[in-house]
Amino acid sequence: MTSLVLFTFDLTEHEGTRLAAVLDALGPHWDPIDVATGEAQAHHMLYANLNPAQQAAHDLLVVAGVLPDTGEVTT
Repeated sequence: MTSLVLFTFDLTEHEGTRLAAVLDALGPHWDPIDVATGEAQAHHMLYANLNPAQQAAHDLLVVAGVLPDTGEVTT
């Protein structure tokens, strides 16, 4: 009968290497604040000026957790 051998993997070094590769690929000019601001502006533009039916659908998606609740009125 064979017995099971317990082993563990420490992925800390691999995770550090992966993170370094991601940051290297993003380059020195990547600005996370600018990216977040741009995403917020795009979200506002996408959901601004909805007609009543679209607004109702949007509200249902927010309540269901499909879309984030930004707290802003999108009418």
